[in-house]
Amino acid sequence: MLKRIKLSNSTVLFIGLLIICIGVFIGSFEYLKSKKDKAFSKMNIMLYESETPKDIKDEEEIPQKEDDENSTSEPIQEPAQEPIPSENNYQNTVVNYLGILEIPKLNLKRGFFGLDSKYNNVDYNITVINGSTFPDTENNNLILAAHSGNCSICYFKTLYKLEIGDIAYLTYAGEKHTYKIVNIYEVEKDGTVAIYRNYNTKVLTLITCTRNNNYTQTVYILEIQD
Repeated sequence: MLKRIKLSNSTVLFIGLLIICIGVFIGSFEYLKSKKDKAFSKMNIMLYESETPKDIKDEEEIPQKEDDENSTSEPIQEPAQEPIPSENNYQNTVVNYLGILEIPKLNLKRGFFGLDSKYNNVDYNITVINGSTFPDTENNNLILAAHSGNCSICYFKTLYKLEIGDIAYLTYAGEKHTYKIVNIYEVEKDGTVAIYRNYNTKVLTLITCTRNNNYTQTVYILEIQD
């Protein structure tokens, strides 16, 4: 025969308060997480606007030491940006993209404009960084940048999910090329980005702010497969 356990009023009150506290904690955690994500997105955009790479250092190999005498670089200055049209005007414009970037793993497909286009700006699009060379040139390096975070213009917000070996496609001048990620690394946000790549092949470089880190950018190096 089962025995009925009678709880005292103080025990019932304690259990009730404990359940309420757990509920408040879970609700507060979700609220704070949401606020953190929004704050990260806003801060990420602010930092990217003020610290978009001004110098690109194209390196052939990753140096073993920071003071490696054999490493060379050629800083390339980014030109002043042209006036940007309003978002409504941009959306209603018939656009002629220079190329299209596709990353199936991320369900990303987005066009980009040429360096001389006023639409080539991270506040509207994936952006071609000055100093880029294109797939119709030998052993080129096309460098693309975009916001990360949770905003509507954060086209690289899920790049953190990419791993070495993942595939991307680039359509340029009527030809679709296949690229594979061969290297992923972080660099400090100081206005300069070192691009470590193989000069004997064509390369696609993607740059965005590092997820949950306001002080670094992540660089993805992809090599052509066709």
